[in-house]
Amino acid sequence: MTSISISSSSSSSNSKLSSNSNSNSNSVQKPRFRNNIMPEDIDDSNQNKLNFKKGESNGKNNNQPNINSIQNDELYSDLFNSKLIKTFISELYSLRPNDEILKENPLEFSNFDIPDHIISYSFLESIATIPKNWINEIKSKHSKVINLINSKINDFNLISKNDGAVIIGGYENDLTWLALISTRLFRRAGGVLPIEVMLPTYDDYIKDKEICDLYLPQLNAKCIIMKDLLESSKIDNGNIKINSYISDNFNLIKRELAILLSKFENVLYLSPENVMLKPMESTIFEKKFYNDYGLLVWGDYGPRFTLPSFYEIANIEIKNTRSSIYGLPLTDSLINDNSNNNKFKNLDNEMFKNQINYHDLLNSLPYKQSDASEIIINKRKHLNTLFLSMYYNLNGPKVYYILLTGKYNGEHGSKETILAASHVLNNNYYLVKTNVEGNGYWYDGKFFGVSMLQFDAIVDFFSYEGFINKFSNRRKGIEITQSKFQKWLKESSERRSPLFLNINNPPLKPIELIKDNIVIKENGDRIKLISDSSYFDPLFETDIWRVMNDYICYLSLDSNYVNSKLGKPNSKQRDSFCKGEMKEHLLWIASLNDN
Repeated sequence: MTSISISSSSSSSNSKLSSNSNSNSNSVQKPRFRNNIMPEDIDDSNQNKLNFKKGESNGKNNNQPNINSIQNDELYSDLFNSKLIKTFISELYSLRPNDEILKENPLEFSNFDIPDHIISYSFLESIATIPKNWINEIKSKHSKVINLINSKINDFNLISKNDGAVIIGGYENDLTWLALISTRLFRRAGGVLPIEVMLPTYDDYIKDKEICDLYLPQLNAKCIIMKDLLESSKIDNGNIKINSYISDNFNLIKRELAILLSKFENVLYLSPENVMLKPMESTIFEKKFYNDYGLLVWGDYGPRFTLPSFYEIANIEIKNTRSSIYGLPLTDSLINDNSNNNKFKNLDNEMFKNQINYHDLLNSLPYKQSDASEIIINKRKHLNTLFLSMYYNLNGPKVYYILLTGKYNGEHGSKETILAASHVLNNNYYLVKTNVEGNGYWYDGKFFGVSMLQFDAIVDFFSYEGFINKFSNRRKGIEITQSKFQKWLKESSERRSPLFLNINNPPLKPIELIKDNIVIKENGDRIKLISDSSYFDPLFETDIWRVMNDYICYLSLDSNYVNSKLGKPNSKQRDSFCKGEMKEHLLWIASLNDN
C-alpha cells in the first residue's frame, strides 16, 4: 500500500454530514403513514422539524454539520481515500494531451446516410477525418496512462466496505431535491441499502440543509460533500494546482468521484432521476453472477457509433469474426459451427469493411450504446476501470467523447466512458441485453417519451441463457437474431423484470410540471406522466405525487428547489400553490384509481 500522511485543513469538519434521527442509523424505520411512504408518524415529523429549526434534534445541535457523530476511523478512511484519489488525478493531469497539437490538427466531419442500415467499418471511417498527428498524440498519452494504471493500481488500496447506493446531489438543476424523491421512492419499493447523496460543495449543503440534516437521515441516507473531502487532504506536490484542476473539471468526473469517495465497496450508482421499482438488497452482491463480472451496465436506445480510431488509440485489434448479431452475443459453439463458417468466422475484406456492423465484430465494444444513469460496480475489482474512465472524462470534450460517440460535439459521451474503460482494460462487465423500454403519454395524437424502463440484470442473464439453449440447438435454418430474442422476452413475464424507471424528460419537479403546462395543458386537460403498465402498481404515479406534495406542502420543506420557485415555507405563494394547483392535480391523479 502506498504510504501517505494525512493532513487536513479546516474545511475537513464540513466534509461529511450525518444527523441522528429517531431511526437507528443502520436500519430504516418502518413506515407507518400514508401508503407506507412516510418515514414516521406525522406528529413526530412536525416535532422533529420544530426542534430542527430551533437547532435541536434528540438533544443534538443541528446548526453545524454533525462531525462529532463520525467515528475517527471513518474520518481517517475518508481522508486517506481522498488523498489517494488526488494523487492519481495528479498523475492523470501530467498525461493530458497537448492542446497545441490538437488545435494544429483539427478533425473534419462529414454527414452521410447509413447504407442499408449497416453501421460498418467503412461508414464509421467516413464520419471523421482525423489527422495522424492528432492520433499519435492521443495514442502516446493513452499508452502511458494504461502503463501507469497497470503499474500502480495495486498500490492504491482504497478503504471501503459493505454495500450501498450512491446518488449525485447538488442545488444546480435541483439534483438534491430529485435525490430526496429518489431516496424516498427507493424505500417505498422496499430497498434497504444505505444511501449516500454526494454533494459537490459545502454551498450545496447549505442551500439544502434541511434535506441533509432532517429528511435524508430518516431514510437511512446522508449527505457527503465531495470537494471538501478532496480539499481536506493534501498531496506532496502541486496541491493547489490539482485542487484547481479538479474544481475546473468537476462536472466531468463527479460520477467517478462519487463512487470512489463513497464508503461502500459494492456500489449501486443512481442518477437522481431514477426510481427503483423493486427492492434492491445486499444479496445481489453475493451472487456468483455479480462476482464474476463486478460491473453491471444497462443499454441505451441507439446503436453505437464509436470511431475505429478509438481502437487504434487503445491498441485493440478488431478481428474478422462476427461475435454478435445487432448486439446479441453469439456463443463460441455457434461461431465455430462449420455450417456457419462463411457467416461468422474468417470474414473476407468486403464483409469485414462493408457488410457487417462494426460493433458486432470480435473485440469491439458492444453494438448498443450504454446508459450511465444506473451502474452496479465493485470498486475494488474495477478501481482501474474507474480511474481510466476518469481520464476519458477529464479529456472527454476535446477527445474521447468525440471518439466514443462519432459526433463532432461528443454529445452524451460521458455515459460511454465506464464501459469503454472496462473494455480497454480487458475487465469483465455485463451489459444487459433486454432492450430499454420507453414510457410516457399520448396527447393530441403525439407520444411524449418521459422515462426509460430498465430491467433486472440477473433475470436478463438467465433469460439469455434460456433463449440460446432453446434455439441454438434447433435444426439448421433456425437463426438466432436480436429481434427474435426481444420478442421471446416479451412472451413471458418471467423473462423480464423491471428494476429502474429513469424519469428524466421531464424530471420529477412538480412546480414546473404544473406551471409549465406539462401535466395541466392550457385548455385545462390533465395528463399522467407514466402510462399504465402491468409493471407498475396502480397507485404508482399517485404515490409519487403524494411524496412530492408531502414535502412541499405538508412538511413545508425548506430547500433551494422549492424556495427559489415558491418562496420560503409558509409564504403566500407556496400556500396558494399547495391549496390550488398542487392539490387539484393530486386529487385528479388519485381519482383515476377510483374508476
